Amino acid sequence: MKNYITLTGCILLLLALGSFTLPSSALAQSAAAPLQLGDILPDVSGQTPTGGSLHLSAIVAGKTAVVVFSFSRTAGKDARGWNDLLYKDYGSNRSVACSTVILLEAIPRLLRGIIVSGIKRNMPASMQNSTIVSYQEEELWKQRLRVTDDSHAYVLLLSSDGHIRWRTSRPFSDAEYMKLKSEIQKQLQFADLHKGQ
Repeated sequence: MKNYITLTGCILLLLALGSFTLPSSALAQSAAAPLQLGDILPDVSGQTPTGGSLHLSAIVAGKTAVVVFSFSRTAGKDARGWNDLLYKDYGSNRSVACSTVILLEAIPRLLRGIIVSGIKRNMPASMQNSTIVSYQEEELWKQRLRVTDDSHAYVLLLSSDGHIRWRTSRPFSDAEYMKLKSEIQKQLQFADLHKGQ
């Protein structure tokens, strides 16, 4: 009887251990799952073009935020179209945060310094402290953003609590920017209505 109890205990322990290994693979799958409207945007960390360390969460916390993701040189040009208008329209608005995340993991290490120097040289100083250059998790972010064409930027709008409220996988255009601008206004109005509640 004692041996039966011990055997049963071992089987239960093995089953329990097996159940603990399943969530880790499930977590890996969920981490790579495409982001949906209403999801909280995971944090991103890296360096600014000037070399300082930076977390996206520190930029967007408590603000209506636009995050522009770029995966290539041509996407960087597309991102510039978004950013030029965003900083023109919202650069002085303390309720709006604008950030660019540049993922360069696929770039050979020997070329990274040259590329970041070029980014810094061609980027207005006002944008540099809210730009994150990251050398990790590029494929993960491509899966999260459902990147099918890395020749243009991918843009997300976050509410002040970090939830994704609007997104586009289309290249920059005046029409797409006007859609984003309209959604920013909605988020700002919503935040004003619920301020202090």
